[in-house]
Amino acid sequence: MAGVLRSVLSLATLRDTRAILRSSRAWVLIVPFALFYTFVSMLIGGMLILGRTNLPYYWSVLVAGPGALSWWNYPALVVVTPWSILDLPFLPAVTMVLVSAAVGIATTATLVLVFGNTRVFHWLFARRRGPLSSGVGAAAAAGAAPAITGIATLGACCCTSCASVAGISVVAATSGSNLTQLLENSWYLSVFQLAVVGGALLIQERAIRLATSECPVPPPKDARYFASSLIRLGLLIAGVTWSLAMLVEWIDQPPLSAPAAQWYHWVFEHQLLAWLAIAAAMLPREFCEVVVRRARSTAGAALRTGALVAGLTWGLWVPPALTNLGLGGFLNELFGYVGYGASVGAIPPDSALGAALYFHWSFQHLLLASFAIAFAASPTRVGAMLLWSVQARSPASSPSPHAAEPPPRLSLPTAFSPGPSAPLSSADRDRPAPGTFRTGG
Repeated sequence: MAGVLRSVLSLATLRDTRAILRSSRAWVLIVPFALFYTFVSMLIGGMLILGRTNLPYYWSVLVAGPGALSWWNYPALVVVTPWSILDLPFLPAVTMVLVSAAVGIATTATLVLVFGNTRVFHWLFARRRGPLSSGVGAAAAAGAAPAITGIATLGACCCTSCASVAGISVVAATSGSNLTQLLENSWYLSVFQLAVVGGALLIQERAIRLATSECPVPPPKDARYFASSLIRLGLLIAGVTWSLAMLVEWIDQPPLSAPAAQWYHWVFEHQLLAWLAIAAAMLPREFCEVVVRRARSTAGAALRTGALVAGLTWGLWVPPALTNLGLGGFLNELFGYVGYGASVGAIPPDSALGAALYFHWSFQHLLLASFAIAFAASPTRVGAMLLWSVQARSPASSPSPHAAEPPPRLSLPTAFSPGPSAPLSSADRDRPAPGTFRTGG
């Protein structure tokens, strides 16, 4: 029990990640990466507005009172200068700082893992001679997960007007919630951000341990490696932002009063598609071992059926009878944008054509739905594609999650190897080599 507790504590305290950072002077990069993420987050979120204000220097600490939006925004710091305005509500500011620190740690650890053995990196950051990183394979593939989830959860909402709230602006495309509603209910968005980024750090820690003990040989950096890495990156961004978007939809539609069609949208089209993508992106080995390997079981068949139905209704089209209940797929929104009528199931998209809507269509509609449909149709091939970026393999071969490891090749010691001028007799050929034994059969 004590050993299990120590293992859990070492995982929770990121022991191996910290060891990697201490192996070089690259840990000094944590602060610049964190500050850069904080700066970008404040700009995107509207906490920091740069531009001439024609106002004198002024600062104030706001506390909750009459007309206050929500208790978790206070105390809030407001700083006004002639060329900028800084607004730091309490919980969003704390969330931003913690997520920025996680992004800085994860990004720096990933750089050490990927570039630690290069000559330039060694010259810049090495403390001592010798390699800086001991295993790159799975850890390098998963190392960017905290940084990506931190960036992805900058978009923790689904409306174009929510871009003025720090930490919630990338998704910004799907529900039509207004800014006031989001500010009044932003606490669970902050909690979700912290949970996802913290979970990504733990996954990176576990991947580092697997890399050093179970996968010392990294996968070859060929076209399959980069294709698999890009697909996992896209699935991670799409899954995190789409799962979080459901919480924003609860602002307009309280869950307890939602109809059955809305619950289908939340459970299957939101969470099933999102978490299927997140699991595949962040835990490809476990996804193949647990999900793909059991795809033909009863539970696996049920999961594949749900993924197929949700992928079709969300990624393609639903008939007008279902759009009247609140459902709609990609083609339904596309038909609504080009001006088709309700007779073909057209529904208007929730935002104007732009980057936010392109992101929503390409990532949250097409990518998530395509992955779910492909998984339902051929889970083995999908699993093999995921392993391209984490499994040591021959560049000419395609890995399969069902393939067994090849038996190790044994060689005799040189002292016992027969020379070319001493052919073995029939008795010698039947005699076992020194240090070996025979099994029956």
